Amino acid sequence: MTNLLVKLFIKDYKNIKNENVRTKYGELGSLVGISSNVILFIIKFLVGVLINSVAIMADSFNNLSDSLSSIITLVGFKLGAKPADEEHPFGHGRMEYISGLVVSFIIILIGFEFLRASFFKIINPETISFSYITIFILLITVLIKIWQAMFNKKIGTLINSHSLIATATDSRNDVIVTSVTIVSLIIFKFFNINLDGYFGIFVALFLMYSGFNLAKETLSPLLGEAIDNELAEKIKSIAISYDGVIGVHDILVHNYGPNKSIASLHVEVPSNIDITKSHETIDLIEKHIQKELNIFLTIHMDPVNVNDERIQTILDTIKNVFKNYDDELDTHDHRLVDGQNRINFIFDLVIPYNFSKEKETKLISDIKSNVSALDKRYKCIINIEKSFINK
Repeated sequence: MTNLLVKLFIKDYKNIKNENVRTKYGELGSLVGISSNVILFIIKFLVGVLINSVAIMADSFNNLSDSLSSIITLVGFKLGAKPADEEHPFGHGRMEYISGLVVSFIIILIGFEFLRASFFKIINPETISFSYITIFILLITVLIKIWQAMFNKKIGTLINSHSLIATATDSRNDVIVTSVTIVSLIIFKFFNINLDGYFGIFVALFLMYSGFNLAKETLSPLLGEAIDNELAEKIKSIAISYDGVIGVHDILVHNYGPNKSIASLHVEVPSNIDITKSHETIDLIEKHIQKELNIFLTIHMDPVNVNDERIQTILDTIKNVFKNYDDELDTHDHRLVDGQNRINFIFDLVIPYNFSKEKETKLISDIKSNVSALDKRYKCIINIEKSFINK
């Protein structure tokens, strides 16, 4: 069914790297969500009114909020696809995240309203009407929601859309909520125990929890996320594959919407190579990464002295110290500055975020003492950094 809809409504559907094709996928996902959720809202609301169930009515408005979220997602795709302009030179891709944030607040608000209604339903319980037709209709809506979850998951993963993947998760949650509502009706039928208000509270809390998680997920890229380790490794492997590159570090990626990223990194090159040749290599790497990974890249060049054997001896000593601490410790930008009575070894030390201040202080002390043991003139000048990569 998903493949059929894609082939019917999206021309050149295989070219997902094309921004226009990606937008069409987003529009299709949103329109399917709008139409199917409106139908589910009408069905569940009518059933809820007929049998006087606040849990089913809460569930129906959950579907209405899903439809509204699909509308906002559609608007987000439309606005996010707008090209860059004078005021927004990096484009409008983050509108997708903002639309998701708006949806999350709507879900939380609806959940709060039904929490209040369910509470009063517990205080003043009302009789629920039961019928097997109602159960059958609700089971049909569960099957529709299962298909919705699979549809949005497939489309969202294909085009790397946080909003559609979040919609898929919400659809999966709806399956759980409606299933719980069906259980409450069956309990009332066979045990004459009215749990409608309690299940209504469960549905309302579930709505609020889903809205909170969605808000957290959409805020994360807006605040700025650590670069994915897999992407970092791809960037590194491309850069290091070029002759004249001996190291890569300080990879920074700034996200301006799905598939819209600007990045920078430092590339280490031998200091004895002509700077013009190294600059040419840097240009080739930038173009390669932009073409293959669709990332606009700026590279800072770090010249490294590869002929000074003392540097490697010092680094081996520091790596032995690392064995007593953490596998994620790393160094870069090494250089020796010679003096008559003092030789400064200057470098950047990368430590994990979970490193305590006490542990950091002891690590630095151990590094300095072990390096000084090689030659009492060696003095370490250390710049502390945290990794930008999410491992």
